[in-house]
Amino acid sequence: MAGEASNGKAEGGADRQFVASLEKGLAILTAFRPEDRALSNQELADRTGMPRPTVARFTHTLRKLRYLAYHPRTSRYSLTARVFELSQAGFASTGLRDIMRPAMEALSELGPFSVALGIPVDGGVRYLELVRRPEAIVLNLEVGALLPYLPTAIGRAYLAEMPEAQRQEALARLEAEQDAPSPALREGVLAEVERFASHGYTASFGAWWPEINAVATTIRVADDGDPLLLSLSGLSSVLTPDRVEEEYAAALLSTAQMIRMRLRRLYPD
Repeated sequence: MAGEASNGKAEGGADRQFVASLEKGLAILTAFRPEDRALSNQELADRTGMPRPTVARFTHTLRKLRYLAYHPRTSRYSLTARVFELSQAGFASTGLRDIMRPAMEALSELGPFSVALGIPVDGGVRYLELVRRPEAIVLNLEVGALLPYLPTAIGRAYLAEMPEAQRQEALARLEAEQDAPSPALREGVLAEVERFASHGYTASFGAWWPEINAVATTIRVADDGDPLLLSLSGLSSVLTPDRVEEEYAAALLSTAQMIRMRLRRLYPD
């Protein structure tokens, strides 16, 4: 979904600079999830919405370029170390890790919490970095985990920052994909959009997992592209709504602002 591929698909027809084949090749690579060892052409076709013959041409090309490996016994493809090298190089060259990690570690010292940095992708928010105190009893999520948009604080933060028209379009698409979410979930998302407008952060109090609460905000370094997403999550008995309002939300926003300022020094206008 991320602000994202849908924009490319919508504008690609009129944009002579837009390379549709590149979009499709990247869609193949990003279709792999952390739990996937290997995928067949048909599975990739199902996930990307492309015809199987089209997928077959792209997997053949990506194999030739050594971004995919083919496993004859199962007729499936897996990501290669070249993809990992590319992602690590990108993460390092942006300066993100050097800036984000210390700030996230400092935020995690507030309590037995998990601090996550996410990016919006098709299907949800992908964890890019994660800091967790040893005593934190939180969901067993790791870097690469994919979180849904509607019930999570980090997903709601992304939706809340969107312009109204874009958000309504995104919500309609997400609701269609989820077979009409409950009225309570829909109302919760809209309430968090209002909270973001007035307070700068979104929350999820048991909306995804009953025992887990979370707050999140966005970090936008440039007007173009998607924002980074920063969240703080923990047990509902510790990360209570009152403590969020009194203490934790302010710490989250302060951390996000500090990161934003440091990142902007790397990319001066």
